[in-house]
Amino acid sequence: MAQKNKPSFFQKLIDSLFGGGSSSVPQAAARKKEPQHFQMEWKIAHEKWKHLLLTKQVESGVVVERKGYRLLKTNDKLFRLEGETFSVVIATGNSLYPTKDGKTAGILFVDEGELNQAVQGEFSLLEGFLDKVSIPKTDILQTSSAKQKDWKLILTWERFWKEQLLLALSPNETALVILGLGEEFKKFFESVATDRQKKLVRDEFFFLNSGKTSETDNPHGKNKNLYGFGQALRDFSTKMDIVATKREQENGA
Repeated sequence: MAQKNKPSFFQKLIDSLFGGGSSSVPQAAARKKEPQHFQMEWKIAHEKWKHLLLTKQVESGVVVERKGYRLLKTNDKLFRLEGETFSVVIATGNSLYPTKDGKTAGILFVDEGELNQAVQGEFSLLEGFLDKVSIPKTDILQTSSAKQKDWKLILTWERFWKEQLLLALSPNETALVILGLGEEFKKFFESVATDRQKKLVRDEFFFLNSGKTSETDNPHGKNKNLYGFGQALRDFSTKMDIVATKREQENGA
């Protein structure tokens, strides 16, 4: 009986490289999970973000209480960390809010040089002071005296400048800003973005939803995880200022 010819070494090599032979892995098992549509990926990311960030789960009061400490929340940017031997006020950013007597209270982080420059002149309203210092617009809650510093100013821009702002943001930054600023910015993005931009941001939500939230997953990567929304908001504010300046120069304002 004639023996079957055994495949040569080169034939085995070719089969392994180009998928020849009888060995195969089911395609369904090898196929990676694909992103769902934009609304679904955003909804998953939004819920994951709220669940991950304990500070977003309460409006005010106790955020978390453990054996050695408890964290209390005053507003979105102001907290108090208390323990048996310490009581510390923590500010995660600039914060302005109206008080019961109609005044505006809060905490502002201002460069000391800018502060000295600002108080060289006269002003009677907080708005006059805010005009003289560099404070990220996304850091200030909208109050009667801080409206012109609010990010929502972009809603009044011409479409061209809205598009320029979105072009200045990376998909990763845009996804995190949508989570950080909420439903109103999401609607703004959907009304201005191109189909390609929506697809890229959808993919970013998909990546954020993959569960990799530790810096050790990609310590050298430029993209931020869900904890990086604060930096994304600061970057957004900086780019908003740049586009706003160009718009004012173009319009002769």
